[in-house]
Amino acid sequence: MDNDDFLILRAGEAEGLVAPEEALDAVEEAWKEYGQARQLLSDPPSLRLATPGAQFRVKGAVLPDSGLAGFRLLSEGEAARDWFWMADIKGRPLALIEASWLRSLRTASTAALAAKLLVPPGITQAAVIGAGRIAAHLPAALALALPGLATLHVAARRAEAVEEFCATHKGSLALQPAGSPAEAASRAGLVITLSSAEAPVITAADLQPGATLVALGQADVDADVLGWAGAFFVDSPDFSRPGGNLGAWIAGGATTEMALARKVGPDLGLVAAGLAPGRGDASQNVLAVLQGMAIGDLALAALAWRKARLRRLGLRFGLGEAPSARFRGPTPRRNRSLLR
Repeated sequence: MDNDDFLILRAGEAEGLVAPEEALDAVEEAWKEYGQARQLLSDPPSLRLATPGAQFRVKGAVLPDSGLAGFRLLSEGEAARDWFWMADIKGRPLALIEASWLRSLRTASTAALAAKLLVPPGITQAAVIGAGRIAAHLPAALALALPGLATLHVAARRAEAVEEFCATHKGSLALQPAGSPAEAASRAGLVITLSSAEAPVITAADLQPGATLVALGQADVDADVLGWAGAFFVDSPDFSRPGGNLGAWIAGGATTEMALARKVGPDLGLVAAGLAPGRGDASQNVLAVLQGMAIGDLALAALAWRKARLRRLGLRFGLGEAPSARFRGPTPRRNRSLLR
C-alpha cells in the first residue's frame, strides 16, 4: 500500500484483526499515556447531535507517542453505524474503519484493565451482568488480566441467552449460569455490568463486602452504590455530559455533577500510569464507572489499520494531489471556444 493511500475497512473487515492480548496491552498503554500527558481527549470529550431519526455522537483523541489522532463517529437509530476516522498528528487522513467489533473488544478490554488495577490479590470469582456482543470478549480479557481468576458467573435478562453464552464461550474460565444478577453478584468479588437494562438490576445489597464493581451499562446499577463505595473511580473525570449509569443517576435526581466531582477519586489513567493509588486495603468497597474514552478506540483502530495494510485488506484510495489538467493532442472543435 502506498504511504498516501487512505484505507477503508467496511463492516466485518476489522473483525478478528486484533487479538485479546493485543487489545488489553494497547488499552493499558493508552491509559498510561493519558495518565501522563492528560490533554489527549477532544474538547468537549463527547459531542452530540440529534435529528428526528437518529442520535449522533463524536469522540476524539490523540496518542502522541503513536503519532496518531482520530474520532469515533457513532449514529444510533434505525440506520445505526459505528466508524473510526484516523489521521496522523500532522493531519494527513489515514483510514476510516467500521468499528462496531473493535468497540466491543475495546469495552471488554477496558473493563478487564479496570479490574486488573482495582481488585485485591487472590480474586477467584467474578460475575458479568449481560450476555451480548461486548460480554463475548470478556472471558478471554479477564483471563489475561487476572491470571488467578477461576470462575465467571453469568447473568442476563433472558435465561436462554445465559445458557447460550456459557456453552459458546468456553476457555480457561469456568462459566456458571446464574438465575439472576443479584445471585451472580453475591458469589463474586468482582462484578462487571454490561447490560442494556433501563432500570437497575444491581444494588448495594447484592454486593459482597470488599467487592469491586465495574459498571459499564446504561442504567443497570442503583445509585445506592455511591454510598456503598469506599473508593470511586472513573475513566474520564468530565461529568459535564455523562452517559451510562452516571447520566441515569443525575437524570433521576439521585446525585448531581457537583456531588460526583466531590466524591470521585483519581481517574484510572493516573492509576494505570502509577501516579495515583488504586484501592486501599482488601476490605474496601470499590466502584468504577466507565463511560468509554476515544483513546481506547484509537489504540485498537491503529492496530487494525496496521494489520490491514500488511494483509492488503479493505479499499485503498490515493489522496495525493490530483494531477494538473492537460490537453493532449489537437483541441476538440467543441472546446476551442473555451480557450479564446
